[in-house]
Amino acid sequence: METVSTLLLIFASFEPAFTRPTFERFSVLLRGALLARGPRTVTNCLRAAWPWARHAHFTTYLNLLRRARYSLGFLGALLFRQVLTLIPKNAVLELAVDETLVRRYGVQTPGIGMHRDAVRSSHGYRIATPGHKWIVVSVVVALPFMTRRMALPVACALYTPAKPAKRNLRAQLREHHHTPLSIALTLIKLVVGWARGRNVRVLGDGAYATHAWADALQAQSACRRLQRVRLVSRLRLDASLYGDPPRYSGIGRPRTKGQRLPSPQDVAADPATRWHTATVTWYGATRKRVRWCTGQGRWYKCGNLAKKIYWVLVRDPEGKRGDAVLMTTDESLSSTQIIEAFVRRWALEVTFEEARRELGLETLRNWSPTAVRRSVPLGLGLYALVVVWFAKHVKNPERCKQSMPWYKKPAVTFSDMLAAARQDIVRTTGPEGTFEEQGANTGEFLVPLPMKTGHGKRGSKIRRSQRKGAHKIHRPPAKSRAG
Repeated sequence: METVSTLLLIFASFEPAFTRPTFERFSVLLRGALLARGPRTVTNCLRAAWPWARHAHFTTYLNLLRRARYSLGFLGALLFRQVLTLIPKNAVLELAVDETLVRRYGVQTPGIGMHRDAVRSSHGYRIATPGHKWIVVSVVVALPFMTRRMALPVACALYTPAKPAKRNLRAQLREHHHTPLSIALTLIKLVVGWARGRNVRVLGDGAYATHAWADALQAQSACRRLQRVRLVSRLRLDASLYGDPPRYSGIGRPRTKGQRLPSPQDVAADPATRWHTATVTWYGATRKRVRWCTGQGRWYKCGNLAKKIYWVLVRDPEGKRGDAVLMTTDESLSSTQIIEAFVRRWALEVTFEEARRELGLETLRNWSPTAVRRSVPLGLGLYALVVVWFAKHVKNPERCKQSMPWYKKPAVTFSDMLAAARQDIVRTTGPEGTFEEQGANTGEFLVPLPMKTGHGKRGSKIRRSQRKGAHKIHRPPAKSRAG
């Protein structure tokens, strides 16, 4: 008798987004994507999930990405509800936003552009790599059995450049060009709508410290939905800041800014600046002692509002890092809270690396425009699904740590969660076993070989055997040396 997988019980909450046949096939691909070793192509996923995939033709699984009708937005909303159960109701919802490059090659792959490869580039050397740039919005959660925060992706969209790669032969995926910042702001609006009135804090790197974002994510925002959203980001050292405008005298147009204030760079160089020392939560869930000074002012640009922002200049006493200026539109945060909030943004970078290594995010090989739009969001959603299942259904997380005799792992990682999820799925396997147990040792193909189009004796024999309805093609046994 087969047992019921608790992971598949969580996946059953996504059934309203599909039709009945589509959901059954998606359930099979979910098991295959978790059990597969190597590329996460549809074929490799079916090989890993063969006991469940044999009841339908393999083309029906290919059509799940390129032809089936379902909404990624609806799936993201259902996933967001699952993630929201890991956060206390009175806590501020933190959203980490960033972009990642999924390397893809081929002249027939749509949406490819030449983008900066952050992994291979440095501050003084830039390397451009062909691929897809994805804008990802994730929810930062704190799990009791982990020492660091985790970022669970809930919404992402593909950015297509204004000019495609020269060698690419496919048409553009979008008629009109949208910048990464406009796409990210649209995703923020979407997720904030799912939050239903909760206070939200957006964590972004220096690319998102723009006047347009500071105008949108504050109490005086023109969008009513974003009036409860605040921004924490990185500011330029030479940012132009101004004081409060003087009182209106009744003559002429009211002023929007006051006198020019010293920039954070000038404040850091001033010998009279008062520096503070504090120990904060740093990268890698460590504690670090830093020096900081703070200030405030109105950040102004012609054509935009004069935003009141609070900034903190962080200096490493050891001198290993340069000075960094962090800014926020949230007046309720203290200086140390601003520093720790910006550090928590790094959890999304760890998510990208783990998704590439454990879930094969860069091993996809689909050419259909619809499949290209769906494959990476589904892969990142699978990452969040595994973490939610592990936090809810694993009673003793410490027993899942996979340590070596020469290395004692300090805390649970995503690789441990994925191994536990695989064990949970394998327990549902009947006496038939997995694909490797069935076909690898018997020397036969369980999937019919494709019909060859070339002319020749071997091709004609394969076509003749397929016309007769043969479903298995046996390999001849290997001859031994003695024979």
